[in-house]
Amino acid sequence: MENKTSKYFKYAIGEIVLVVIGILIALQINTWNEQKRNENTLKQILVEFKEELRLNIKDLKIGIKAKESQREIKDKLLKNKRLDTIPIDTLEKHMETYHLSAGYSPTLLKRFENSQITNYGKYDSIFINLQELYGFLWPDFEKSKNNHNDAVDKQDEFWLYQQNTYELKFTNDKTTFIKDSIYRKKELIKLIKSPIVRNILKSDYRKKKVFIKKMEQIKGFSEKIQKQINETLKD
Repeated sequence: MENKTSKYFKYAIGEIVLVVIGILIALQINTWNEQKRNENTLKQILVEFKEELRLNIKDLKIGIKAKESQREIKDKLLKNKRLDTIPIDTLEKHMETYHLSAGYSPTLLKRFENSQITNYGKYDSIFINLQELYGFLWPDFEKSKNNHNDAVDKQDEFWLYQQNTYELKFTNDKTTFIKDSIYRKKELIKLIKSPIVRNILKSDYRKKKVFIKKMEQIKGFSEKIQKQINETLKD
């Protein structure tokens, strides 16, 4: 009787062990499958981020080049002692300030965050860098950009509504002017030499310097992530 009980007990233990092993194998297979699905999802997201980074880098390069040109123009205008030698059309063009248009879309980052994937595996450093880029660098730039664009709007208000000496010429403007071009140019030069306009020019010059630095920082960091993605997707 004792022998039968011992055999039955051993058999029961063996059955339990087999069941446990089966459960563990099933859990492991399920884990592998989930990891595979997550990896495929992460790969697809990285491919989309790669394209978005390419477009952002392209826009940033254009933006940096444009801001450097505008900054150089403001610098020359501030240093020029012979404004009377510059054609009036050129003076008007050089006085213009421009909105910043470079930006990003947070949609892809939101979709990645909503995927609820927490284990990035070999992509860990890439997604940490992407979160810094889209979660900090770009939002910081957007905040500064909005402040800058508000300042540009205020500068436009000065030229349109506050100063009362110079009649503006708009792009493709075919209308006539009360004063002739010689008189208008004298009034424009007088305005350019006034403290308020020189302060506008200096402020715009300084802002361009700051934004060029910010855009170069974002471009450099984006290029670093782009390189990481390219190297990882080749594996």
